[in-house]
Amino acid sequence: MFGVGPMAIEIQEVLRRSEQGITEPYICRGTDTKLYYVKGKGAGYDSLVKEWVAGQLARRLGLPIPTFHVVVVPRELYEIGRKESLRDLGHGSLFGSEQVMNVNELSVLNSDAIPAELKREIVAFDWWVMNGDRTLTEAGGNPNILWSETNSQPFIIDHNLAFDTGVTLRSLLESHIFAGSLKEICESSGLQAHYKAKFQNALTNWQNIVSDIPERWYYEDDALSVQSRISIDSIEVTLQRYQAQAFWKQT
Repeated sequence: MFGVGPMAIEIQEVLRRSEQGITEPYICRGTDTKLYYVKGKGAGYDSLVKEWVAGQLARRLGLPIPTFHVVVVPRELYEIGRKESLRDLGHGSLFGSEQVMNVNELSVLNSDAIPAELKREIVAFDWWVMNGDRTLTEAGGNPNILWSETNSQPFIIDHNLAFDTGVTLRSLLESHIFAGSLKEICESSGLQAHYKAKFQNALTNWQNIVSDIPERWYYEDDALSVQSRISIDSIEVTLQRYQAQAFWKQT
């Protein structure tokens, strides 16, 4: 069940800490020379599991998401600043998302440029993985979507709050940036059948997704003596909701 996976990237340099996002990831350079936003100890290891699972499913659905890997921070690198600047980084296997160049946080204006089909794809995904952390109105919000002016392309990010059992269809219809698109799906049996097939297909290689999660992420401490609150079984139950007849009905 446990592993690091074949694409682990070693981190050779920690540049600084990002000021964006609640988790304030560390901006690091890998041995492949690419820059990564790295989340670790401070973000909570259970949130890394959520990032990994949600990210892998987003990939399989064909959603625009920055490339991500398990990255490895050498202990000696962490020890240099563990009592100060690197205290929330940790060492060993962490979650790293490749930096996307020339992007900004999505604005209300730019959101209008996203195709209707893609809006539906994103909000359907968020309902499936119970992610309520994608909001934006004229008054502000937190879309967790980056926007490339160069390519007019969005990138969805930050799924550390996915699999939140407090998220309901009603709450997303009230708060999601693409609530209108969610309403379209709820009113269309054809769209519902479309997403049911897509979700089923995305879960085809479920065991591969799970097997690449590092063992460390299931524990609160480096000694692996205290298990975290995360449960792969409960996540799988959440993902199987799509088969229920009432999945697209408000409760």
